[in-house]
Amino acid sequence: MFLRFWLILGISVLIQLVPVECHTANLLLGENFDSQVLDGRVSIIGHNWAVLAPGQYHLDAVGRGGTGHCLTSGTVNEAYLYWRNPVPGSWPSDELYVSFWMRYPKFITTEPVNENIKIFYPRWDGLNSYVHYSLTQPDIVYYSAMAQGSMVAAGRWLTCPNMTNGKWHSYQYYVNFSQGISRFWYDGSLILDDAYGPGKWTNSVYSISIPSIDAEDPGVFSRQIDEIEVWDGLP
Repeated sequence: MFLRFWLILGISVLIQLVPVECHTANLLLGENFDSQVLDGRVSIIGHNWAVLAPGQYHLDAVGRGGTGHCLTSGTVNEAYLYWRNPVPGSWPSDELYVSFWMRYPKFITTEPVNENIKIFYPRWDGLNSYVHYSLTQPDIVYYSAMAQGSMVAAGRWLTCPNMTNGKWHSYQYYVNFSQGISRFWYDGSLILDDAYGPGKWTNSVYSISIPSIDAEDPGVFSRQIDEIEVWDGLP
């Protein structure tokens, strides 16, 4: 009887010591622009999905921390990186994590209420699901989210201090498709942590825009982006 007890106890301890298998995140896209040659899977885009050419954007400006290079506005101030149909078929996991650094060397407020300069706008389920972040004022981001054509979040105003002060700021985003989770960190602080519940999204990713367009009358600003990373889970 005592032998059986110790055998059961030993097995129980071993089970607890065996690590639970979990998804190891993979870096699917890393772009720091240091080579000044774009990853062939992505494009630099402007308004109305127009693919831009050098001159309309630059890759020769000094990057974050005074080293390397970054993506910089040229004649098109809203130039941004666009990755369409990133993985044919379904996304390789149930998660999406995107991080990048961004700064505005020049910014003049032109809209008293809503500048509507979009800063992150991935879409999936065709164009029917998304999370949407837009700079409305120098310290404010507007957030909304859609699931299969129905709004699950709207009218959310997030405070992100000093976005347009000319300094580099960190932006991090996480989506869990099956659980309907959406999170956003600004300069390392968790700003948004929503859970809309299971069954609302699938992992059929259509496109990832980093950042995105100026959707109001043309604003007066320039923008730089550096150290973009796209993962299929939390790194």
